[in-house]
Amino acid sequence: MVYIRHPEFSSRIINREWWEFLQLCNGRGLEELNQQIQQRLGVRITLEQLRGSVDSFARNGWFEGTKEADRHYRVFDATKLSAVLAPLVQWAASTWFAAITLGALAACIGLLIADWGAFTDEVARAVRQHPVATVILYYVAFIPVALLHELGHAIVVRYNGGEVPEVVIRRNAHFAVLSNTSVLKEQSPRLWYLSMGTVVDIYIWLALLIAFHFFRHYVVLVFLLPQTIYFLLFSYSIFKNSDYLKIISTWFAQPIPARPWNHLRDSWRKLPESAAARRLLYLMTASLALKLMVTAFLIWTFAVKEYWVLILYAVYRLLVYLATRARS
Repeated sequence: MVYIRHPEFSSRIINREWWEFLQLCNGRGLEELNQQIQQRLGVRITLEQLRGSVDSFARNGWFEGTKEADRHYRVFDATKLSAVLAPLVQWAASTWFAAITLGALAACIGLLIADWGAFTDEVARAVRQHPVATVILYYVAFIPVALLHELGHAIVVRYNGGEVPEVVIRRNAHFAVLSNTSVLKEQSPRLWYLSMGTVVDIYIWLALLIAFHFFRHYVVLVFLLPQTIYFLLFSYSIFKNSDYLKIISTWFAQPIPARPWNHLRDSWRKLPESAAARRLLYLMTASLALKLMVTAFLIWTFAVKEYWVLILYAVYRLLVYLATRARS
């Protein structure tokens, strides 16, 4: 792997083949470039394939004078922080810690059920008293949690010998961690890498639920609300690039579906031959069914208690959608 550091924007970690290809893109025409690729890299591709690769480089802002469509910005060097936290993986990536984490998740669900009435009352009160502030804080409060989630992924990479050079911020104001995941060659470290972000989220959720149980303050609520919605609706969802989808695909040693909804539709039309592929299909279907049931329950709950909660959440999702479309 090659680490390409940019003086202003977030850097890149790419494999050696892409790096060697990038060095050849120095002003040659496509035909001459194609000849150089065959001579120096031993790869034979068509001009159309080459044109597509060059266009991809341009879209990613890798050439002078071109801009990345979704540029990330460097926040700070993560090398020292990841080095300090990486030894924790020695205890975290173990069977007994996984059992404790499952217990913590069960405790979260138990606390949420026990305080469900108070939780929904406080959400309704917050929406009535602070509608605009609640929508804004719902977004802002999740940003530091997202950073800790990403650091959870990153320290597994560092523990296994990979570089974690930067913490970056995306244009949607959420953090990400640049890391070299090529060191995760075995199934076990890949599973821990994919899971550790959610593991961190579980303990944050537990801490917030305990705080809410004793201190039903507005500030506690605005941190608890997005974390709770995440676990109720998104932590087990099978949307594109979700950690959960990657985890179960890796667990069953199956390719990660690039288009989950199309994969579900096509697989049910013709069941896969392998048992592992069928188990992946069944689990994806069960996850989708559970998400639909929980979504229906939440809609019914707030339609009865305070319908403005649903309206404000719809406004929030619309704003996110419009921001995404604007970036595209």
